[in-house]
Amino acid sequence: MVKGINRQVLEIRETGSPYFERAFFFVSPEFSDTDEKKLRAAAANALSSADRVPKTRHKKRRDVLFWLTSSGVAAGIGALITALCTQ
Repeated sequence: MVKGINRQVLEIRETGSPYFERAFFFVSPEFSDTDEKKLRAAAANALSSADRVPKTRHKKRRDVLFWLTSSGVAAGIGALITALCTQ
């Protein structure tokens, strides 16, 4: 851990990602006296969750698929009614 003038910075060199070789975490002032092992564990947890797709993105994709499917079904029903009425 690096102590600066106003901040403490935690540097993680092993990110576990092929894209990033380092990660820097700026420690909140209220946690500056926390054990370094606990800070490193919290940083590792934050890095592992950064690889996942956010839940909001899953929901957004699901909502778009729902509306596309429902509009397709509605168009099909409308075409069927029109075909039955024109006979």
